[in-house]
Amino acid sequence: MSRRHDLDFVRVAAFMLLIIYHVSLMYNSRNFILKAPDSSSVFDLIHLWTHPWRMSLLFLISGAVTGILLTRHPPGALRSARTRQLLTPLLVGLLFLIPPQIYVWLNAAGGVDISLLDVFCHYVTLTPVRLPDGELTLLLGGMQHLWYLAYLWIYTAILTFTASVWPELLPSMSRRLAALLRGKWILIVPTLLFVLIRLVLRPAFPPTLNILDDWYSHAVYFASFLFGVVMATRDEYWDAVVSMRKPALILALACAMVLALLFPALPAGEPEMWRALSGRAFGGTFQWCTIVAILGYAKICWNSENAVVSYLNRAVLTYYVLHQTVMLLLAYGLHQMGLMSTSSFVPIAVATLAVCALCYELKRHVEVFWRAWGGTRCI
Repeated sequence: MSRRHDLDFVRVAAFMLLIIYHVSLMYNSRNFILKAPDSSSVFDLIHLWTHPWRMSLLFLISGAVTGILLTRHPPGALRSARTRQLLTPLLVGLLFLIPPQIYVWLNAAGGVDISLLDVFCHYVTLTPVRLPDGELTLLLGGMQHLWYLAYLWIYTAILTFTASVWPELLPSMSRRLAALLRGKWILIVPTLLFVLIRLVLRPAFPPTLNILDDWYSHAVYFASFLFGVVMATRDEYWDAVVSMRKPALILALACAMVLALLFPALPAGEPEMWRALSGRAFGGTFQWCTIVAILGYAKICWNSENAVVSYLNRAVLTYYVLHQTVMLLLAYGLHQMGLMSTSSFVPIAVATLAVCALCYELKRHVEVFWRAWGGTRCI
């Protein structure tokens, strides 16, 4: 199978949107590590109109790429490659990128006057830090934005182990579902599934991004990943997606408007029952219809190689790993100077992308130098 340039384009665009979304968290109504003194409902709309589908789309693309690679490589070899590709930056990020985020939170929101070096020392030695109220707390920042790497590795490991034990399962699933998800059913069946997951699992298991008990998120993201896997190598799915792109776009835009009317600002607590149920139903519909519209239009509009997209497709994982720490340190510098406001949103976003681009180029040149001297390729 030839390379899917449309998936490369969508992957790059989705990761770039993710970076913009994370910058917006400092300016909307949600709790976050660092908050601007002023906020705007415009930034609430960024959350409302991207959060329901953005990560599901990324997991679907990851599943599609994994499904394609399984036709070329043994499951064990693919699992080993993904382990190096995903767990290495995860572990490095947990060690070096989470402490600066904790440092920003302690100084900006926690009321603690502590240096970055001291935060690193407390973090790696598991030594508690005393808060202003006298309470001692361990500096455990969780995985923060790096959770995606851990979740994707788990889903890939499950898939490749299954493919090793039961090689015919995935091809059989793909054939059977292809008969079910024809034409309009590519829009209807997954939409009903995601609406059902939101109505049943989300109230019982709210998203935590704790890998051990995040059952709602696992249901959504693993389902998205599996959709990508079974769709990967069969043209019937993509033909159906292309044919339904216009109805999907119309439904997605309608759901976006309804959600904006239901939630003109992000709720501070749990919304009323009718609003919550309506939001979940429209959110699930919005989620899958947006994905189908994006994939359908990308399939017909972006089917040739582009040098910029090819470059960014190689770089975007580095951008993803670095971006949240970079943006928080930049924003904290503005915060200390009293310059952080909604007007700093665009400068912080641009500066974050610029720093990530510089870091990727440094990484790339180190890899070239390493290979020139006979070293193995860096991840």
